[in-house]
Amino acid sequence: MLVASLSPTPSPAPSVSVAVVGICSAAHLERCLAGLEHQRGVPEFDVVVAYDPNLGGMDGVAARWPRVRLVSNAGQRNPLELASRALSEARGELILLTEDHCIPDPDWVATMIAAQAPGRAVTGGLVEIREGSSAVDWAFYFVDFFRYASPVRAGPSPTLTVCNVAYSKTRLAAIADTWSVYFHETAINDALRERFGELWLEPLSRVTMSRHVSLGDALYERYAFGRLFGCTRLGFCTPGRRLYYCIFAPVLPLLLMSRMTRKALTSRRLALPFARAILPLSAMVLCWSWGEWLGYLTRRHPRSLIVAPEIRAAQRTAKTQGP
Repeated sequence: MLVASLSPTPSPAPSVSVAVVGICSAAHLERCLAGLEHQRGVPEFDVVVAYDPNLGGMDGVAARWPRVRLVSNAGQRNPLELASRALSEARGELILLTEDHCIPDPDWVATMIAAQAPGRAVTGGLVEIREGSSAVDWAFYFVDFFRYASPVRAGPSPTLTVCNVAYSKTRLAAIADTWSVYFHETAINDALRERFGELWLEPLSRVTMSRHVSLGDALYERYAFGRLFGCTRLGFCTPGRRLYYCIFAPVLPLLLMSRMTRKALTSRRLALPFARAILPLSAMVLCWSWGEWLGYLTRRHPRSLIVAPEIRAAQRTAKTQGP
């Protein structure tokens, strides 16, 4: 139930908005929007998409989804910038945030609305993986979302994922300086927890990651995102904390792999795919850790942050075909 974005007369702001970060492709985005179109038992809500301007096919998306607000900025390709822009464009008091490669369950919006309660500063949910995924897909999933794979109990959580989370617009406004340029989810969530209550993980709130990536694309993306995470994190920490990160970053691979192993052993559903994915997963963890360490050391973003393999494939095709 999507609210039209253009109207002859101004309409009151809806109480709920969905903000989508478009970083993968038009096809991914359309699957996400189709999931939002079929939400059950919810009030009207609007949808805004802040997308990487290098994504192709967005004119077609705009034509097929006229009620969705699509926002592109030539200077905003970084996913942290796009998330900030998506949230700033959302009109509702409750803002549900996700990325275009995630397909929400039919009751996602209703579940997130119901999960709001006093003492919960931010509410988040789970990210599952589509059926039939390859070992590389599982590795890519584990390295990013192992904390949010079922089974998970409802309750306070030390972290939440940007792919399935709900924020109060009023509370975000109270810490606007923290996220007005870069939406570093760790810093934002910590700031909200300090002021307004706990981070709450609701296992009934689910989205499904629908990405399929090659090993080479996955390795580079993990390196680039790790480096982006590291250098951006320095904007929210003291010089002493930076030194701590630089010294202990080399142990990140062991720390991350031990956490993922513990998670995988909680469920037979996860244990076998984890075992199948152990080699590509180890490589991705090493790439992330190397990138994060370089981010701490250099304070520099990666030279290139191409997220979607579809973008690179389109660029290769264009070069092959020539003018």
